[in-house]
Amino acid sequence: MFVLWRYAYLLSPAAAVSSVALRVLSAGLQVATPLLVGAVVGRLPSVVADGVDIAFVLLLGLLLAALPLGNVVEALAVIPLERLQANAEEDVLLRVGAVGAARPDLASLDNPEIVGRLQQISVNRWWITSGVQLACGPLAALTLSLVGRSVALGIVFSWWGALVLAAATIARSLYGARNISRQMDVWTAQTEGQKHARYAFTQGMGKTAKEVRIFGLAGFLRGRFWTHTTEALRPYWLIRRQQAVEASLFGLAHIAIAVGTLGYAGWQAEHGRLTLSGLATTLPLVFSIASTNLSGYAEVQRGATVSRRMEQLNSGGTPEPEPSATVLEDGRRPGHGAAPMVVFDEVRFRYPRASSDTLRGLSMTLDAGAAVALVGVNGTGKSTLVKLLAGTHQPTSGRILVDGVDLAEFDEEELRSWQLRIAPITQDFVRLPLSVGDNIELGAGRLWSGRIDGEQQPPSDAMEAVAARAGIVDLVDGLPRRWATPLDKTIPGGADLSGGEWQRVALARALRAVDARAGVLVLDEPAAALDVESEARLVNGYLELAREVTSLVISHRFSVVRPMPTICVLEGGRIVEKGSHEELMSVRGRYHDMFMTQASRYVEVEEGL
Repeated sequence: MFVLWRYAYLLSPAAAVSSVALRVLSAGLQVATPLLVGAVVGRLPSVVADGVDIAFVLLLGLLLAALPLGNVVEALAVIPLERLQANAEEDVLLRVGAVGAARPDLASLDNPEIVGRLQQISVNRWWITSGVQLACGPLAALTLSLVGRSVALGIVFSWWGALVLAAATIARSLYGARNISRQMDVWTAQTEGQKHARYAFTQGMGKTAKEVRIFGLAGFLRGRFWTHTTEALRPYWLIRRQQAVEASLFGLAHIAIAVGTLGYAGWQAEHGRLTLSGLATTLPLVFSIASTNLSGYAEVQRGATVSRRMEQLNSGGTPEPEPSATVLEDGRRPGHGAAPMVVFDEVRFRYPRASSDTLRGLSMTLDAGAAVALVGVNGTGKSTLVKLLAGTHQPTSGRILVDGVDLAEFDEEELRSWQLRIAPITQDFVRLPLSVGDNIELGAGRLWSGRIDGEQQPPSDAMEAVAARAGIVDLVDGLPRRWATPLDKTIPGGADLSGGEWQRVALARALRAVDARAGVLVLDEPAAALDVESEARLVNGYLELAREVTSLVISHRFSVVRPMPTICVLEGGRIVEKGSHEELMSVRGRYHDMFMTQASRYVEVEEGL
């Protein structure tokens, strides 16, 4: 509990202190109310005999004030508690995101242990917010009021009776907390069944919902969802059934102790050992103590555990002190300035837990302001090369030199700056559920409107220019709200795009990045979802743009790479051929074979037509 109190204080000192203070006041009122009731009832005989006196009026006034004041305090206590909950939710999401996103590289996300712990914290993050709410809210008040009521009962009635009843209440609460923990342990352990159930649900209700219904797979997925959900719930149901009888016996024992305490109080009153005031105070105290439920400690304990794991994960991901910034001979820092020269020098790379290298001594040069194409069959390491170029991964051996400086020597600021200089269009390009304008303007590192429901506003000249170069002018004009249209049909006024349309939007974003700051353009399968006309426009626009930046284009389509002045063939993790299209065709090597294979397929299609 102290772990979460400390965490809440760090989130918002004012909210944490005010929340606990209000709960202390609430607990005091909960203790004072039965004492005032007893005092008022105890004076009733004298009031009947002698009339109302000032002491009775004062006690009655305090009682009548305490009742609504308790409701007011409870209402006020909600305000700082909601603030703490909101802060905790934001903080947890930022901390979880920081593990994978704070650093410019992807080293933490390549570590299976960190990824597993990150997933565990992400799935159970609600325990932290729930625990903070309970620790600074109801559970704090219940704990304090239980102590206060037990002390009051010991004073006005019997210390032994108060201790036995409080002990029974605490024992029942701890037993309930243990049961809840065991149930949740069983439930969270059923990850396999839950994973398959979520997958079936996502397939049936997500982006593949249309295909699922077209192919008649809805019933199959419903069956899988039900089967795996039931599989995950069955151990949970079993432990609840096992706990039911034991919990009932525990509850009956607790009730028996409470009833026995009430009976003993009645016996004391009957034999004149307990006054009317004492009896009137004892009865509500016994009822309130017996009804106190502290099983929320299970959630607090889980919240504290997840919070500690989150702290350990964040501290474990703290970077080492960074080296001093590198300065080039012309005064520039790496990653800044005009189109750079990039050299891959005997680069080898192996993914974690992989049995062999993906790249095996690759050497390649991207001259400043030059255009280079890269071709190769699937699995040869083309996309891996892009990751290494961006610095998200480091070579197992070898070097990647940017203007003569090893990329491995860049500090975090330099690496971020370098990544901002790269304008990529990858196979899995980002599809942001924002307006068209924001999707494109983010290439320049800023938002166009920043609003989903914002009013239409004129686009900048730069946005219109890249829209024309990427061939999306007609696309934008055809959308309901033009540049302000959200690219997500689930958003009011939004629209869905085809794969080819999205690819052209991604191209426009990359072109906007080049206009704004980028010195390196990377196109990874840029024409994969484009028609022939769009592909031709892309190639022509790329050749024009390539004169301004250092560029790399990766494609299976030889119609895209053929006009490039330099083409590199990647096979077996290394560059096996290099030259222009004409030069490589004359050699009649690997490039020639792949080109002729693809060309023959087009001929076969034309003859078939």
